[in-house]
Amino acid sequence: MVGHVLRPEEFLARASYDSAAPDERLSRWVERYWSVTWSLEDGASHHVATLDEPAVNLTVERGGVQRSGMDGDGAWITGPVAAGRFDVTLTGTGSVIGVKFRLGGTTAFRAADLAALRDRTVPAAEWFDVDPAAVVLEPTATEAAEVLDDYLLAREPREDPGFDGFLAVLEMLADPEVTGTGELERRAGMGTRSLQRLFERFVGLGPKRMLVRARVMDAVAAFDSGDPRDVVDLAHDLGWFDQPHFIRDFRAITGETPARYARRRG
Repeated sequence: MVGHVLRPEEFLARASYDSAAPDERLSRWVERYWSVTWSLEDGASHHVATLDEPAVNLTVERGGVQRSGMDGDGAWITGPVAAGRFDVTLTGTGSVIGVKFRLGGTTAFRAADLAALRDRTVPAAEWFDVDPAAVVLEPTATEAAEVLDDYLLAREPREDPGFDGFLAVLEMLADPEVTGTGELERRAGMGTRSLQRLFERFVGLGPKRMLVRARVMDAVAAFDSGDPRDVVDLAHDLGWFDQPHFIRDFRAITGETPARYARRRG
């Protein structure tokens, strides 16, 4: 979570973050457990923006968590974020325990239309036979991991038969030389519609969106590592043919222009 939070240093000055690995029997579908705890002064609040997260998260929330259209205690499923960022406001004292599923990992637990979940949060009870809000959890991921393992294993996950094929295409997407959907289709040996259906099924976002995100994250990694290329050359090497489109896509994913991000990280 912290890696995708805008201005993480401000976030960590007000809240504590923890993470833990799932049981190895779940690790193919679950990336990690995570938690946030906080205790703010009376009347104080802190806005948290999480940038462009295509993964699905299950969260059990207690205390002062507010987001657009909803707030309060409960367990929630938050779908893939296509709108650029996911915003919440922390107030008072509270905690969040989260399960971050790997891309496509939710299909082992429930056959759901992930596209319909895009940019939405729904009660977790709609997904699971036992409401996660009823499970007694310790406040940190490390302390709660064993109970979360038991809860998810009791759901008897069964892998979707198309998951291996999806992971193979996802690995191709990670190659920075794949700068267009045509190249991805060629490497995967799939047509446009087949590739679209595959990503809608396992991610809830289309391949073009995922491709743009992957190349923007490559640009972010380059800025973070002190890459000597200027913004124009970096954009061209990653597949953008003009600066305005690169700036637009970078800002849509990160919330900042490339120049501003580079200065802040420099």
